Amino acid sequence: MVLWGIAPEDSYANLVEFQTQMGLTFPVLFDDGGAVHDFYNPGAVPTDSKYPQDWIIGVDGRVKYVNTLYDPMEIRAVLDAELAANGG
Repeated sequence: MVLWGIAPEDSYANLVEFQTQMGLTFPVLFDDGGAVHDFYNPGAVPTDSKYPQDWIIGVDGRVKYVNTLYDPMEIRAVLDAELAANGG
């Protein structure tokens, strides 16, 4: 499993400052212009929220989960199902 953050809404300098302040050790993609966000946006969930969003992209490249509300139980269930389906 790979964890990435994607930041389409702010400047690169603000992204670096945020990473440092939060002590993030996983890679964060600077999505200048929102191209990655737009590519994966499934349309079923409003993903134009200014709040953090949780996305799970499966090994097949398809969106398995997206939400603007943090729901660790649901996230865990989706991750477990994806790992089980792919021999993990």
